[in-house]
Amino acid sequence: MTLARLRWCVAIMACGLTPGEAGGSSIPLARRAHHLAVIPITGPIDNMTVSSLRSRMDEAKKIGADAVVLELATPGGELMATLEITHLIRTQAPSNTVAWVNPHAFSAGTIIALSTREIITSPEATFGDAAPVTPFGPLPAAERAKIESPLLAELTDEARRHHYDERLVQAFVSVGIELWMLRDPATGEVVFVDRAEYQRVYGDDPPDTLTPITPPQGDEPFEVHPLLTMFQSLEPASEEGIQDIDSVAHLPPIRSLLTPQDASRLELVGQVVSNDRLLTLKPWQAEVYGLSAGSVGDDTELLAFFGAERLTRLEPSWSEGLARALVAWPVRVAFIALFVVCVLIEMALPGTGWFGLGALASLGVLLGAPMLVGLADWWDLLAVGIGVLLIATEILIIPGTVIAGLCGALLLLLGLVGSVVSGDLTSTTGQDQLVRGGLVVIVGAAIGWMLAWQALKRIERSGRSLAFVLDDAPNAPSPTATSRIGMTGRTLTPLRPSGRIEVEGEAVDAVCSGRWIEADIAVRITRDGLVVEVEPLS
Repeated sequence: MTLARLRWCVAIMACGLTPGEAGGSSIPLARRAHHLAVIPITGPIDNMTVSSLRSRMDEAKKIGADAVVLELATPGGELMATLEITHLIRTQAPSNTVAWVNPHAFSAGTIIALSTREIITSPEATFGDAAPVTPFGPLPAAERAKIESPLLAELTDEARRHHYDERLVQAFVSVGIELWMLRDPATGEVVFVDRAEYQRVYGDDPPDTLTPITPPQGDEPFEVHPLLTMFQSLEPASEEGIQDIDSVAHLPPIRSLLTPQDASRLELVGQVVSNDRLLTLKPWQAEVYGLSAGSVGDDTELLAFFGAERLTRLEPSWSEGLARALVAWPVRVAFIALFVVCVLIEMALPGTGWFGLGALASLGVLLGAPMLVGLADWWDLLAVGIGVLLIATEILIIPGTVIAGLCGALLLLLGLVGSVVSGDLTSTTGQDQLVRGGLVVIVGAAIGWMLAWQALKRIERSGRSLAFVLDDAPNAPSPTATSRIGMTGRTLTPLRPSGRIEVEGEAVDAVCSGRWIEADIAVRITRDGLVVEVEPLS
């Protein structure tokens, strides 16, 4: 009897029916569906994944899907986003939500799969290896234990809800767990024990050298003991009740410890995982160990697995793909560099306007994308808003003071760093995001500063301003080596702070060095170069 067949038979008997009375179908009522919604989850797991999954689950409800399949192809991802997804599956997903590992689900993907009603795999699938990692090197023992604690609690709860072996799923996360498989030849049931329980049963250490467990031969794989005990407490129920048999939470451990009396009926099969590696499974192992309900290769087999008539794939929208691309680190570096270039050139050549618009557009992208992903918080927007106001004050009201501009730039950059931090700063996830966000801002600002400096030096060496600054000034002076410092003229337009003055019959772009100057006021040139600064004569 296969594992899937066993689930079906016990579920049918819980209704007081026999397999024959169920209409000859081998599909348990808990799994049967008419309309499947397949939701692919690909790439790293992050806040964007949470937002996308929530919206696509809502769409699945709108189209009337009575089963959801999460098709997993992910290398893992962020811890907090993973826990949000498992909570979403428990509280908002249909009870008939199944994980389809196609073709791999490592780390966070494994944890998500274990939170669904059951797991199926593609023929060449792999899943497991769910230990927490950091891009900054190995974690200290205390820090690793702190991160593993919520993961182990989550996995233990899922194991009891879905009747998996607790120690087996914990071996996905913790290095140091070693397990052996014992089998009852009379019944075919298997059980997993650690070193301490093996010693309790046999009074001796398990052998250190064991041939790994090999794929079963024939059509009858091992049946897993915890799956059998799952149904011993079930009362006969209606079809509606059976649809929810896997949603029972917070069960006590599903088996008691073995005793020396069990030694005579159990034989050692092999070692499941050693203490120097994490558990990673192929499809046949997942079925043998009771974690997978079967293998499904494509959408046609998926329809047959559920006995469904219709399948709808709910792919991520184009806007989700765009938002994910815009929050990628290389893209953010580029937009931060562009923002810095535009701000510096606008400060050096006030009155053009175009660079100011470019800076605002870059800032809109830098804040808008994290807001769509759910990263940016209110204080990030507040810091950025105050920073923009201070920079505008520096450019428009009190040019040359520097302090307002620097404070504004600092607040703005802090807000940009915070806009990509979603986790608690006391957690490793939050600290990783903070460090990476800070590096992105520093690198982007440095690149922008160098590009702006090169652009301004080239303009200054050319001896003229940008063409579009003077495109409406037919009387603009030609380059000259003679300094105009000390020369006097009159303002043709108000200087607030930039405008135009007349010097010796020529129109010249200028900025005031202090308070604003109205039109037709006598002024004196105090600085002559890339920017002409003036002050009123009186």
